[in-house]
Amino acid sequence: MSKPAKPQIRVYISEETDRLLKALAGIKDSSVNAIVNEAIDAWLQEAEQKEVIQKFNLDRLDEVD
Repeated sequence: MSKPAKPQIRVYISEETDRLLKALAGIKDSSVNAIVNEAIDAWLQEAEQKEVIQKFNLDRLDEVD
């Protein structure tokens, strides 16, 4: 049995940002996907986002059916 696909998002970025991300991924022996995931995780850990997450109980989204 195969694993369900992970959720995906699509974003539009400038060509310059695209080239820079791809170059950095190559230099760091990583992937654009890994870099973007790391950036999103860091953003979610910022105090402003944590406050909103707590205020609206977003940390309990998995409990909603």
